[in-house]
Amino acid sequence: MLLDLIVAVPQPLREDDVFMVVQLVISLVFAVVCAAMAPGRGRSAVGWFFIGLLFNCVALIILLLIPNLKIEEDRQRRQRAETRKLREQLKKERLVADERQQGYGQRLAAHDRALGVDTAPAELPGELPGEVPPPVPLPSGGATARTWFFAVDGDRRGPVSGAELRALWLDQKVPDSTIVWTDGMGDWQSIAEVGDMLGDER
Repeated sequence: MLLDLIVAVPQPLREDDVFMVVQLVISLVFAVVCAAMAPGRGRSAVGWFFIGLLFNCVALIILLLIPNLKIEEDRQRRQRAETRKLREQLKKERLVADERQQGYGQRLAAHDRALGVDTAPAELPGELPGEVPPPVPLPSGGATARTWFFAVDGDRRGPVSGAELRALWLDQKVPDSTIVWTDGMGDWQSIAEVGDMLGDER
């Protein structure tokens, strides 16, 4: 009977056991904090729970230092929407320019008929009717400078020369995220990608 009472008395916790319990509680606290913060930064809560459980404070610091995926996705979504809007705007402007050019041609033809003259360009010898004439060679002074358009926060600007745009970029008056376009480019691109093409015109 006395032996049973001695066995039933709880034994005091050893110092090693107390240390292990405290360490486990701290690991669980960091794991829960990491799991709670991870979704807000576009990361997996389950994955960061186990990372926080294993690495404690280091995991929390890493989570705070790595890029926020939600912000990156939002920035890319805004840039795609901005590019789409600029592409549509450019298409509309081209349609308006084509209609205006057609109107000028019709007015010029009416003017020619009224005056009884023909100002249409004469066909060169050897050309077939309806054939597109060859491109006119550029003067020996060099190529004409191309013009650029650029957009910052959805605000489209231009046209400007490549040298002007490069100066704005180097002076940090336009950020690296600025998107640019010029004739010959299929789509808008960031200025950082085409920076070497700017200022090539002489």
